[in-house]
Parts: sequence; structure tokens; C-alpha cells
Amino acid sequence: MTLRTLGNLGAFILAASAITTFAQQKHAGKTPSPSADPVTLERTFTAGSTSQYRIQVSVRTELEGQQPETIGAKTYVHPFARSAERRIAWRSTVHILSVGSDGAADMEETLNDFSSSTSDASPPGDAEAAKLTKALEEMSADWTTPETRIFRYRELRAGQLLGLESTGVPSIVEASPPLLTLWLLRALRPVVVLPARPISIGDHWQEPRAVSLEGWAEVKGTENGEWLEPAHAVYSAADAEPAVRLLVIQQIQGKIAAGPEKPPEGAADGRFHAESLATLSLSDGHVLAATRSATREITWTLAPVPGLDRPPEFHARLSVQIEIEECHGPCTTNDVRAGN
Repeated sequence: MTLRTLGNLGAFILAASAITTFAQQKHAGKTPSPSADPVTLERTFTAGSTSQYRIQVSVRTELEGQQPETIGAKTYVHPFARSAERRIAWRSTVHILSVGSDGAADMEETLNDFSSSTSDASPPGDAEAAKLTKALEEMSADWTTPETRIFRYRELRAGQLLGLESTGVPSIVEASPPLLTLWLLRALRPVVVLPARPISIGDHWQEPRAVSLEGWAEVKGTENGEWLEPAHAVYSAADAEPAVRLLVIQQIQGKIAAGPEKPPEGAADGRFHAESLATLSLSDGHVLAATRSATREITWTLAPVPGLDRPPEFHARLSVQIEIEECHGPCTTNDVRAGN
């Protein structure tokens, strides 16, 4: 399965960020002035060049609910919460193989230097929590086992990726539609989609998105964006590199109408929330650093229980947090800085 086959859903959740600047100011190393006439920034590739990034990923699964219990003539509810977290880190080396006449580039990405750890925040001896932990470990086992993973794809000047296979993400088990898996295909890579919007520091926008999801009804989607000044100087190997940040927030919500997540009684609602804060170079549009997160949450409202004021609710959340940082010099796990 490639990105070309992901359909309208992929087109929405893969849209990440945008940035524009003036050609003259870009070459002069200055931050664009909001009062000047902006132009659209596109990625500029140099055949044969190589960049290295350190990537840290945290996958967390949570289950919260209420367990009814009847004692005599009264019914009580006992709230519970279980969670487990898996952290994975690796080094990504991105090599530009060639640049076509249209300015797009054929890329080769090599992943190695994997490390991982697991934590369990649930009460000791909780068998159900142990199952969550084991499931997370099994999901990422195939991703951290090989010493090296190599992927090839084509990156357009506007930041879209073509030809990236679904094996380019860890195996996250989620019911259809696989919202997190689709989002991760782009989010795990130092890339940003560059729509044709002029830069204006502090400018905020919100746009509706048409989304169709299998098994979901009454689906609504929105995307919010805002351009921000960099929090601090981002240094290249030579000197301070002019940069700008872009915040993008994407949201999808709907009702579960069919599929394994629909309860036999009661109702279920689905929600997907993703954020990306990327620091981008004004010289060629490449990613200097990025912080990204996404949550897929299902809320089940069960049938009314006699003796309770409200029907019991259960919440299942699968979340991912990502830190991406360009390396300067040796690129090891300890090199990662909070760039955003």
C-alpha cells in the first residue's frame, strides 16, 4: 500500500504545514517582513546531499471506565484506569539520490541505531494492564529488531511524498479506519507539506475538511494553522540559520456506525486530534526540528444500568508523540534537544 492509495483521508491527515518567504530576503538570511509581498516557498533539493535526524517516538495506550457493582439494593460504580507506554528512538539518514527536471527528488532514507523501553503506570498486579504492556511491546518488536531499515520515495517541491510503503511505520494495531497509521507515514519523517499560502507571523486560520471514514457517520474535520517566530536561534553547522515555525492542528470526529468498535448496545463516538509544530529553514524549506502528537480516542456509552444516574462510559485512547531534531556532528540518542 502506497500513499497514492490512501484516498481522501490520507490527503487530509497527511497535510502538515506551510511556509513562504521573499526570495531576496531568503538569500540575504533575513526573516521576512509581513509588510512586503510574499512568495511561496518550495523545497530546494541538492543531489548527493545527506542530512541526519534523531527521532524519538512515544506510543501510549490508555483505557478508562466505570465498573458497575450491585451491593444489596444499591448499585455503585468503581472507576478504573490502565495505561502502558512504549518509547522508541532511532537515527534517520536522508540522502537525495537525484533531482528531476520538475525539481522533485528521489530520496533514500536509512534508519538505524534503534533503542526502546516500556513503562507501565497501572497498579502493580493488574493483569489487564499487563496485557496492554505486552501488546505494545509486540507491536513495535518488528520495528526495533533489524539493525537497518531502508525506504525509498519521491518528495515533491511542495513536500508531498510518493511511493512510501505502509511498512514505513511501526505496526500499530488499531481498528479501521487506521487513522494513526496513516498519520504516522508522514509524521515520522522530517518533511512538511508547503501549501500556497503567504507567510504572516501570528496569522491564524481555520478551514473545514471533508472526510469520509469507513464505519463512521456524521464525520466532521477541521484544520487550524498559525505561523510563529522561532523560539530561539536554530544553528546550522556554520552559523545561525533563519527559520520560522508553523503550528498545524487537525481534528476529526464522528459517530461509530459499524465495525468492531460499535457496541451491541449503547453508542460510540470517535475522535482524532493531531498537532505539528515544525521549525523550518527559510533557505530551502527543510525541517530543522519538529514536535508532533496525535490521539485516536473512542468513547463508549453503554446501555443504562438500573440504579445508576448515568449510563457507564469507557474511553480507549491510543496516542503518539514524536520529537524530530536535525543532527550536527555525531548523531546519537543523547543528541536530541527540545528544539520546539
